[in-house]
Amino acid sequence: MLNKLIIEKLPNTKDIDGAKRWDEEKGEFVQISYREEIKHLAFFEIKRGFSRGSHYHKQKDEIFYVVQGKMKAVFMDMDTLEKEEYVLEKGHKIRIQPRLAHVFHGLEDALVVEYSSYFYDKDDGLKVEFGVLV
Repeated sequence: MLNKLIIEKLPNTKDIDGAKRWDEEKGEFVQISYREEIKHLAFFEIKRGFSRGSHYHKQKDEIFYVVQGKMKAVFMDMDTLEKEEYVLEKGHKIRIQPRLAHVFHGLEDALVVEYSSYFYDKDDGLKVEFGVLV
């Protein structure tokens, strides 16, 4: 597994401290972040058949939480050129470090929260060509 990547399925419980999720009659509750500094927060949609990303950051770390849907994620370490693919779905939390290129392709319509301890800097993102993602 790439050493700049952590993928976890948030535990489905309200009985622990930390990031978690649970379902109840009135709906799902998710504590995505626990004791983390956040300087950038975003929400995005990826429609089925479309992609987002195809870049990496020189300084910015990123954390993503899949709120709904399913997507294929491709990651490439820009230092080693090692590449890995995953199918991510509701409940997955993904943490990537700088210099890990990433692209997300919608297998279903998906909703995603993104946050970072680093502020958004338009000059920090560098495009990467991943090719066709089907």
